[in-house]
Amino acid sequence: MDIKQMKNFVSQELKGLKQEHRLLSLHIGACESIMKKKTRQDFQELLKTEHALLEGFDIRESISFIEEHIDRQVTPIESLRILCLLSITENGLSPKDYRSLKTQYLQSYGPEHLLTFHNLKHLGLLTEQVSGETLAAMENKVSKLVTDKAAEKLSDAFSSLARKNNFRAISKKLGLIPRGHGEYDLKVSRDMAYVFSGAYVPLSCKIMEQVLERRGWLGLEEVARLLGGHEFVTAAEEPRPPASQQVILAVFLGGCTFSEVAALRFLGRERGLRFIILTTAITNSARLLESTMEM
Repeated sequence: MDIKQMKNFVSQELKGLKQEHRLLSLHIGACESIMKKKTRQDFQELLKTEHALLEGFDIRESISFIEEHIDRQVTPIESLRILCLLSITENGLSPKDYRSLKTQYLQSYGPEHLLTFHNLKHLGLLTEQVSGETLAAMENKVSKLVTDKAAEKLSDAFSSLARKNNFRAISKKLGLIPRGHGEYDLKVSRDMAYVFSGAYVPLSCKIMEQVLERRGWLGLEEVARLLGGHEFVTAAEEPRPPASQQVILAVFLGGCTFSEVAALRFLGRERGLRFIILTTAITNSARLLESTMEM
């Protein structure tokens, strides 16, 4: 190698090799971190329990696993995370299960987490189901304080509250849980569920997909009602550009997760769209739950 070739190597090729070396180190570190969690003793059982909760199967068996998880004092965050998943998918815990699991958690991790349970209940992440008798008593008391017309609306609201499971209804209506995900090939991703090993499609991303397909909220009114938020629609009069030229701005207030970012990128590749994601933060379950312990 002459001097000119050496200069060329140092100025061009060496720079690329250094970049490749940094990327290789990054990927090796990521693999080591993933394998450390994957080879943990209860990883497969935890994954099985999460999938069972999403699908609504073997709830008592899942609760037994959660109790064992708490008794072994794995970590406060992991135990809370799966407790919240149980609560969200079952529309709250029965009073008996709520008291039992709360007591076990406080005994394992300390009474200081009483405030954590209060915060999670306030956020709607870990709640206690309201029994039919309690709802009837509440309805009776409130009805006496309002007009007959308002009382009729309240009666409908209380009846709806007593019978609905929002997660199951939304999941079924939007198809958040792909059928036959046991045969899901992660090497050949076929939908956005790949971000959760084929078990679940992020709700926010599925809603965006449906709105894009329908060109609006028409047909999604029931989903919007179940979500309990306020929605509005504005439409520009300009002609819609071809799909290949569309740029979609997705705004997340409060933060989004890397899984949602990955799912939207997949959707963009499949539909020939370009997603620009605007968010107040990148978060995950651990960060969210840690914040409830500090409130």
